[in-house]
Amino acid sequence: IWSPWAVFYFFFASDKRLRLDFGTPGVGKTTLGKELASKSGLKYINVGDLAREEQLYDGYDEEYDCPILDEDRVVDELDNQMREGGVIVDYHGCDFFPERWFHIVFVLRTDTNVLYERLETR
Repeated sequence: IWSPWAVFYFFFASDKRLRLDFGTPGVGKTTLGKELASKSGLKYINVGDLAREEQLYDGYDEEYDCPILDEDRVVDELDNQMREGGVIVDYHGCDFFPERWFHIVFVLRTDTNVLYERLETR
């Protein structure tokens, strides 16, 4: 039986494939993405952090009290890096990313009781 790290190295690290981790907040996307990047040498990109740093917003949602992500600007900002390869992308959805960017997509999940406890501490 192969370990998860062996599978990762075999399929992704060796040929600079691209991967996307997504799921609801609190399931471990950031923890997993950063760990895989540190062990493999791939680049880790958190889309939320990128949007904040580059102000990739298209207004503000008063009802939800949060900025509205400008998805087109995010795609434009990431396009060159994604063409080069070797990137792990962390975001809670995947519907606006071009399919050509990714070789594999992982949906992370966790038990709702565990998720509740994690989110309660944030």
